[in-house]
Amino acid sequence: MVRPRRAVERLKPYRPPREGRGGKLRLDFNENTVGCPAGVIRALRRALNPDALSRYPEYEDSKNVLAKFFNVAEDELLLANGTDDAIKMICDTFVNPGDHLVVPAPTFPVYEFFHSVAGGRTTQVRYDEKFHLSAKRLLAAVTKRTRWIAIASPNNPTGTTLAKSDLRALLKGAPDTIILVDEAYQDFSGETVLPWIRKYPNLVVTRTFSKAFGLAALRLGCILTNAALAEPMRRSQNPFAVNSLALAGALEAIQHTDSVARYVEEVRANRAEFCRYLDSIGIPYVPSRSNFVLTRVGPKAPEIALRLREQKILVRDWSYDPRLKGYLRFTIGTTVQMRRLLKGLAKFQSMLESQNGSHAWKNFVTYSSTGWFS
Repeated sequence: MVRPRRAVERLKPYRPPREGRGGKLRLDFNENTVGCPAGVIRALRRALNPDALSRYPEYEDSKNVLAKFFNVAEDELLLANGTDDAIKMICDTFVNPGDHLVVPAPTFPVYEFFHSVAGGRTTQVRYDEKFHLSAKRLLAAVTKRTRWIAIASPNNPTGTTLAKSDLRALLKGAPDTIILVDEAYQDFSGETVLPWIRKYPNLVVTRTFSKAFGLAALRLGCILTNAALAEPMRRSQNPFAVNSLALAGALEAIQHTDSVARYVEEVRANRAEFCRYLDSIGIPYVPSRSNFVLTRVGPKAPEIALRLREQKILVRDWSYDPRLKGYLRFTIGTTVQMRRLLKGLAKFQSMLESQNGSHAWKNFVTYSSTGWFS
């Protein structure tokens, strides 16, 4: 029997969305809940012709337009097959077996996944009991073998951001370490460090068209960094990683930023309204800057998620993480969609255990008398 590399044998499987999500209220994987702008569909139809589909994709014109959209130079931009591919590109270019990655915990598991595929080791720096994290604690985990630090801002699944002062301290405190700031949810927070790529030579920023722009199925992400870091990544990249339809969709989508902005504003307003609802019934949650809210509903979280699925409402159960037993993450949608969610939750309100509930969270791995974690 031919065996894979040891690093692959040790991998834990990633948990992708379950199949059969079409036609349901998708509040589980933080996608755009209304779909892309209508103009994107028309652009894709124009691109669906025999000549275009028989040619390998061409990138020069698209990169020029996208570089202007992000206000960077063309040699500061790389296209990727979604942010996942961008993360893999960092590992393919810079990570040797035994190199270390530092990440907050919990966070997007794909950072550790691709780092592990490359044979690296990961150090997790856990949020404190109030889901706060500082640059000081992250820097304390850095060693001579630390090759990169991955920071999602806002972070998934917490929805929190690292203060710009902490990001600045991180960039200065680890000048020989790549600092990835993953801004997949930047549209919902309104904060970015993208202009810093020319100031800090170790900064890499990633963006995606999968979230606010509603193009998750097309898989287009961007790496934005200084030319010196971009050049070796460009050399190690699959030369045809991004397909022509993804480019056609993205180029049309950025012509409709007004409609995307309206959707973002509705999500922000509904996020605040949802948090007020959680406050009213005593359910703890993490204050979020993104298009989702992480809540702690109690030991019946998996059952609640299943019951909602039976109503064709999908939410993300995080109970598979030992530190997040009893937690559900809710993607925030439109006003009509959130009313449907609240109506569904009302049927199971007796199953939701409030912060002041009779069990006092004592049966949870996550229970603490002072905060979130044990």
